Amino acid sequence: MKVAIAAFSISMLLLLMSYSYIEHDEKDPDMAYIMKNSEKFRGKEIDFAGRVVSFNGSAVCLRIMEPPYGVINVTGKILNASLHKGDVVEVLGIYEVDNVVAEKIFVIKSFEYRLIFFRSLPAIPFVAYLFFKKWKFNFKKLRFEERECQTGRRM
Repeated sequence: MKVAIAAFSISMLLLLMSYSYIEHDEKDPDMAYIMKNSEKFRGKEIDFAGRVVSFNGSAVCLRIMEPPYGVINVTGKILNASLHKGDVVEVLGIYEVDNVVAEKIFVIKSFEYRLIFFRSLPAIPFVAYLFFKKWKFNFKKLRFEERECQTGRRM
C-alpha cells in the first residue's frame, strides 16, 4: 500500500512539474521569450529590469539585466530627469517591438545598487571566524578537517 501511495505521489509530482515547465513561458515569460515572440506580446503589459545606457529626456535606452541582455528603448510621460547612466531601472509598461511605453518605473541609483554588495562585507570576517573555529586546513591532504577539542572529541 505504501509503495502505491509513493508511486502515485511521485507520478503526480512529475505531472505537475511538467505542466509547470510547459506553461511557464505563457504565465511568466522572460525577456528572451518575449523578444523571440514579439508579435505575440505586442500591446501587452510586461515588466523587466535594466541598466541605463543613455537618457535624452524623452526616452531611455536600457541594457536588459536578463538574457538576451539586449538593448531596449523605454518611452513614456513618467520618465524624469533624475536618471543617470548606470542606474538600475525596473519598468512596468506596454511592449511594442524594441520599445516599451512605461506606465511605472522604479529607479535604483547606481551607488545604492552597489551599496547592497558593500553592506555584506562586514559579515565575511565573522563567518570566517565561525568556520575556522570548527574546521582547519590539512596541507598534506589539501582539504578541510573538523577540529578536535581538548578532550579528544570532535566539536
